[in-house]
Amino acid sequence: MADVEKENLKNLEEKQKSRPGTGSQGKVSKPPSAGSGPASRPHSRTSPAPSRKSVSRNGSARSSAKGRPGSKISNMSGDVSDQSDNEDTQSKTTMGEGDGEGSDGYDTDLEIEDKRIEYDSTGRTTYKEACKQIGVVPVSYFLRHMQDSELVMMHHGLGPLGAKAIATSLVTNTTILKLNLRDNWLEAQGGKYIAEMLVENCYIHDLDLSYNKIGNEGSEPIAEMLQDNSTLERVVLSGNGFGDKAAEAMAEAIMSNQKMEEMDLSHNEFGEVSGELLGPAIAENSQMKVLDLSWNHLRRKGALAVAEGIRDNITITHLDLSWNGFGDDGAQAIGEALKSNKTLEVLDMSNNRISTEGAVLLAKGLIENDALRVLKMGKNPMQSAGCYGVLKGISQNPNSAVQELDFSDILVNDDFDELLKQVKEMLPALLTKTAERVHGRGGAAKDFKKAKPRADPMTKLKQYVEKNNLRLVDLFNQFDKDKSMSVTREEFAQGVEATGIDLTPDELKRLLDTLDKDGDGEIEYGGVGELVFGAQAHQEQERKMAKTIAQDVLTALRMHIEKRGLRMWDVFRAMDEDGSMTVSREEFRVGIRNTGIELEDEELDVLIDYLDKDGDGDIDYE
Repeated sequence: MADVEKENLKNLEEKQKSRPGTGSQGKVSKPPSAGSGPASRPHSRTSPAPSRKSVSRNGSARSSAKGRPGSKISNMSGDVSDQSDNEDTQSKTTMGEGDGEGSDGYDTDLEIEDKRIEYDSTGRTTYKEACKQIGVVPVSYFLRHMQDSELVMMHHGLGPLGAKAIATSLVTNTTILKLNLRDNWLEAQGGKYIAEMLVENCYIHDLDLSYNKIGNEGSEPIAEMLQDNSTLERVVLSGNGFGDKAAEAMAEAIMSNQKMEEMDLSHNEFGEVSGELLGPAIAENSQMKVLDLSWNHLRRKGALAVAEGIRDNITITHLDLSWNGFGDDGAQAIGEALKSNKTLEVLDMSNNRISTEGAVLLAKGLIENDALRVLKMGKNPMQSAGCYGVLKGISQNPNSAVQELDFSDILVNDDFDELLKQVKEMLPALLTKTAERVHGRGGAAKDFKKAKPRADPMTKLKQYVEKNNLRLVDLFNQFDKDKSMSVTREEFAQGVEATGIDLTPDELKRLLDTLDKDGDGEIEYGGVGELVFGAQAHQEQERKMAKTIAQDVLTALRMHIEKRGLRMWDVFRAMDEDGSMTVSREEFRVGIRNTGIELEDEELDVLIDYLDKDGDGDIDYE
């Protein structure tokens, strides 16, 4: 037993000798007293001086890039910052922070150098770490363009998580001023992440989140952000499925925000209730200049509320209400608004189910308004009488500032044209668009119908040959002095002049270019030569030209018929005397003349050939 105790004692003494800080005799050495003690050990190049104390920091170097204290966006990447904090905590534990030697400032090999990490204004590092923690693949395009002033990332399919990663990095980004995330399927959650980022970011002033399926749920955080945001000047939220619930949130934003100058809420699902919510907000806003509410369902009481909002608004200069359902009541309300509004310059009321009566009611506002420059009312069932009523209202206002009237797809009659001439004496710069023509500034009306193509030189050549009972090859034989079965350009020019064919120098050159396919200066007419190919090319060109003429004539015919309140089918049915659902060429000729439209014989022949698809001599219209 005694031998065992001796052996254990011996082993204990050996262990004590091997421990750091013990003397050569196995005794534990005491810390040196102040002003005494052995010389300090050599220091490595990177170790601190003996007088330096170990410094342990309470936060990670990344903490400077987490955003403002207590911000929502900082929690979005909580895993990223938590991991960093855990690493720092582990380091402190390893260094023995707060225990004997570390707290007394004595030199150790585990000290941390106080390195300064530069501030990353682009957020590149944060983005990569966020992608890693969220589990999404970093978008290389985003990384390449993080330092651009305008970031356009349309159609990248980011989704909600991709938006979260980008939003995390944009909190501290100071270079991007315009952000376009159009069509990225952000949905409600992705919209929320972007909104939370914009609460912190104070550099982005132009935002496009259109066509992202954000919906009513996602509209609320965006609207909350807009209420307090003092940086954004332009916001595009079109095509996001916003309905009445979203309209309530957006109305609060429009009423509260005093920085935003342009807002696009088009292509959404705002209905009657939405209009009643948005109208008062529009009236209260005193900063917005451009508002787009087109392609919604604003009608009845909603349309009236929006019109009343415009009446009381004092800043909006451009308003787009096209493709809604304002109807005649809404048009009347807009007319009343124009009497009071002194700032609106551009108004688009296209395709709003406004009849002749509604147009006349809207025109009453134009009699008193002296600010509106552009009025668009195309694609409304207001007919020529409605256009006339609008023009009449302008003519009664000596202070009218209207420079452009757009009545696209509406046929006008001679009464409109006569009144327009009178109005242009008062407003010579006025530009008016209708279905048939554009009435230019300072000039007469210009028909949309294409000008008749100039005569083709090959046609003139063929007409001469037919008139003299010749063949083309016979004519070229006359030109071919040396009977080489080819004609030089000089020989051809001399021959044309000798025959008296009326060709200008330009027409002659074009004809030669058509016939001389290989450009060698000679026209081969023997066998399957250039003359044959030139004739074939001419025939193809003639077919194309005939088709163009026929389409132009048919368009003019259709417009002429619709102007009389008829349909093309009605005209064909009247021509069809035997009820066979077909019209003969002669029946068509007589029927066209009975409509009152004047067509040249050539145009009529071309049109009949075009309509007679199978060439049997009859035109099928069933």
